Amino acid sequence: MTRIRRGPPGQARVWLDRAGYFVYNAGVRIAILATLHRPHALEIVRRTICWLKAHGQSVHLSIPLAAAVGHSEYGMPEAQAVDSADMVIAIGGDGTMLGAVRAAAPAGVPVLGVNAGALGFLTELTPDDLATYLPQILEGAYTLEPRMMLEASLHRDQAEMHRLYALNDVVVRQGANGRMIVLQLRAAGHTLGEMGADGLILSTPTGSTAYGLAAGGPVIHPSASVMLLVPICPHSLSFRPLVVPAGDPIEVICRGNQHGDAMMVTTDGQEPLTVQTDDRLVVRPAPYQALLVKFGRSSYYDRLREKLQWGGNRG
Repeated sequence: MTRIRRGPPGQARVWLDRAGYFVYNAGVRIAILATLHRPHALEIVRRTICWLKAHGQSVHLSIPLAAAVGHSEYGMPEAQAVDSADMVIAIGGDGTMLGAVRAAAPAGVPVLGVNAGALGFLTELTPDDLATYLPQILEGAYTLEPRMMLEASLHRDQAEMHRLYALNDVVVRQGANGRMIVLQLRAAGHTLGEMGADGLILSTPTGSTAYGLAAGGPVIHPSASVMLLVPICPHSLSFRPLVVPAGDPIEVICRGNQHGDAMMVTTDGQEPLTVQTDDRLVVRPAPYQALLVKFGRSSYYDRLREKLQWGGNRG
């Protein structure tokens, strides 16, 4: 955990002091991001806006969310809302949380997750908890937990076509026809080999409890500085999940299949990009980290036991 302390009045931003502490201050500007298709989440947004305004705080919403909750006066483009905020409150499930982190991390804005979805592995609070902890936000009584993110650059011939970012994972997979694809793998410039599979998951430690776990990969503590490679249904069972140092870039050359079918790459399960034969995907740690707001309510191991239902609450 990263400790936090208050700074002098009038400076409502997050920064690092010389001792390596994250410093936070009152006069908090809050951006709220939420799923639009859950009425329960929208009601939580309305209650949160009411509380924040009653306590003299600034509230920023995306234009669609502002319209959905009947507060158009607080609406602005999402990028502007996030970039001008001191904290983002993400209300929804893990998908909402992932989207909020991708929007907030480049600007160094911390994200608090409130679970209005199903599993909520990444979220910190329940809706019932939020009213209790909002005063602590104004007091700076919380910690910021850094999480590694991934940067994926897609190259075609000599040109970079796309640059993508993910908190959980980057996935290369077969296209719409579902045929097996062939991927050539390199780590830190060294050839690992060529495998036939339905695809490959490249995951952060945070993402190890998501798609990587479902595909047979290990659970990795989020403080570890590593990347995880998990084959999806490999043709040869000798290709097993592999953990590598975060500093070793992974290169995936998409050889495709004998039919010349297109492949797909997704980041955090978002809309897929089409990948052509011989495209190269280079994955490495992003130049910035996600900052998750924590209140010390439970440990990572408590969360594993609770969310993955590992045998109840026996001490």
